[in-house]
Amino acid sequence: MAARIKKGDPEMLLTSFCDILTISISALFMATIITVFEATKVPELRMTPKAIVSGKTPFFFECRNNELFNIDKAGLDNQVADLLNSVAPGVRSGDLSQFLKAIQGRQVTNQYYRLNPSYLLAAIMALEPKSDAPPGETEDKIENPKGKFQSILAQLDKEKHYIAFLVRDDSFPVFRKARFLADEKGFDTGWELLGIDEPIKFGAGGTTVMSQ
Repeated sequence: MAARIKKGDPEMLLTSFCDILTISISALFMATIITVFEATKVPELRMTPKAIVSGKTPFFFECRNNELFNIDKAGLDNQVADLLNSVAPGVRSGDLSQFLKAIQGRQVTNQYYRLNPSYLLAAIMALEPKSDAPPGETEDKIENPKGKFQSILAQLDKEKHYIAFLVRDDSFPVFRKARFLADEKGFDTGWELLGIDEPIKFGAGGTTVMSQ
């Protein structure tokens, strides 16, 4: 004879247990389907432009603080050449302290940058932003056909020059806008990523930006 359930003994609620089990299995099944679906999706690939060796002369801009700055490397090159020509050859090949003493009080600078002379003995022109430099051009300003950026592009020859951008992590929006405008005008472009506080370096082991 079947045993009677005594009053006060806990009863097993089989209906609720089955509902919980069914929901759990369904959730695991759906999670498995989603995982398999995501794993088998074919990723959409976007090709990175290939860097090419160019016979054209680069014209450099820096993108920093989401603003665009004209480096004017040619003007700075001329100043560096004049500075080195004013120093005796023995000092140019001597130690750093002698060299810095020889050029004391002389600066290589322009509107936005100043030269760090301690790199010159290694044949590197290292540039740092001037603390009192005016702001660069924002995204809105570079769209102005009479602004600095587009005025410079109008003076360059796309058959002889390409536009090289030195880009900081915080400045990709202004870089993309400037590159789009340069592309529209038929210029080849290239870019190089710089660290936030990394100086701009030209020369031996310095910045070389190939067109892309």
